[in-house]
Amino acid sequence: MDVEYLKKNVSDALAEGLKEVLEKRPSDPIEFLGYWLIKYRQNQLDNQKELEEEEKLRQEILEIEREEERKRKVQEEILRLEKVREEARKKEEAELAATIQEARITNADLFDKKEEEKVEVTLSPIVVGDGDGDGDEEERDDDDQSRGSSRSVADSRDGEERPSTVDKESEIDPEATED
Repeated sequence: MDVEYLKKNVSDALAEGLKEVLEKRPSDPIEFLGYWLIKYRQNQLDNQKELEEEEKLRQEILEIEREEERKRKVQEEILRLEKVREEARKKEEAELAATIQEARITNADLFDKKEEEKVEVTLSPIVVGDGDGDGDEEERDDDDQSRGSSRSVADSRDGEERPSTVDKESEIDPEATED
């Protein structure tokens, strides 16, 4: 059992130290072997420390890489969400524009219907004549004016008949006379 302990913990170091003593052949081989063993142990501790530091650095590098990967994924997700929001905003704008266009068309139709309803306005009778006061004037009633009917009016000045029409959209001045 003691031999196993020495083989496991001391034999490699002692074998290498004795090899150095044989190569160097120092004047005091025991002192040389003692210092060499102390230096050997220090080198082992330094090597172990370096390995631990290397492992720690590897772990930190892995953690940094994982963190960078998480950040990259978050950035990709942010970009994807921004794209989705932009597409939704464009779709909403298109739908709103379509709704506005439909409302304009509907309003235009309603406006046209109201305009058609406004055309049927009650008008006062108009006296149409030559204005010379000889009584050959003709009176038109409101229904004839609103329908835009035509009547022939005798013009005493030139003896010709001329059609007289009333336009639904034009203004009629009861004071004015036709020449």
